Amino acid sequence: MNYSSLLLKIETQLLSLNKKGLKYINIGALPDFELKSVIDGLEEIISIENNKTTNKNSGKLVNFQENSKENPEIGITETSKTTDQTKIHNLKQHNIAQTFTKINKSQDSAKNINSLSELFEKYKACKRCALGQTRNNLVFGRGLSNPPIMFIGEGPGADEDSQGEPFVGRAGRLLTKMIRSIGIERDDVYITNIVKCRPPENRNPTPAEISCCLPIIKKQIEILNPKLIVTLGNIPTKTFITDAHGITKAHGKIEHYEKWTLLPTFHPSYLLRNRSAMPKAWEDFKIIAELAFKNIHG
Repeated sequence: MNYSSLLLKIETQLLSLNKKGLKYINIGALPDFELKSVIDGLEEIISIENNKTTNKNSGKLVNFQENSKENPEIGITETSKTTDQTKIHNLKQHNIAQTFTKINKSQDSAKNINSLSELFEKYKACKRCALGQTRNNLVFGRGLSNPPIMFIGEGPGADEDSQGEPFVGRAGRLLTKMIRSIGIERDDVYITNIVKCRPPENRNPTPAEISCCLPIIKKQIEILNPKLIVTLGNIPTKTFITDAHGITKAHGKIEHYEKWTLLPTFHPSYLLRNRSAMPKAWEDFKIIAELAFKNIHG
């Protein structure tokens, strides 16, 4: 894919996210996402695109510096040889670059937080996306402060939204049973979700909503420093492992997110709807126990 196509795809994605209610993207919080590289390269890309264009009649490259004048408002060099179409194209590129530059400078101050209590205080009244307007409770997470295992689900449901605790409904009871199957209790692990507020009607969270919550979940991982991260279902798995297959193929396969070992498995809600997947989930939990406790139990 050439740079022009890439930039236009980025612009389309930004507009799509904006229509879904996204007001802010923390680029630094997006795992395994190459936008930082794109931002770093935009200045060079735009410089190249603005200084050279193809003369379709002669097939030669024309230098924009010839007979040129500088437009101080957008920092783009214009010439008499530049077509209206090229000007529009260059302006689009500039606007995208400006957007990403502003985004990149808006790094979240969560990086200065060193405890879960500080993190909760910072975000307990969060209204960064539309979910903050409809929730009853922000469901932050619960469990051991130095857990061997950190379970990450998708988002709170109705019961969780009502009680302010993660995984307390039917899916939560199944998760508790599965945790006990490996010889530990819920209080021996940490349980949370990618998004901290309930999506209406229990729909999947949007990319915009996930983006708004990523500073929280990334900081939770950093503070807790679990021996093993277990992602429950497609959405948390693909959030951290962007090229992961669907959960039916990805489950039980060891992955890595930054310095942490990660194992995807089925979301308990999926298991309640698809009982045939239960034997595979039990096998995954055997792997979870081995990865989390192999150095403890020999």
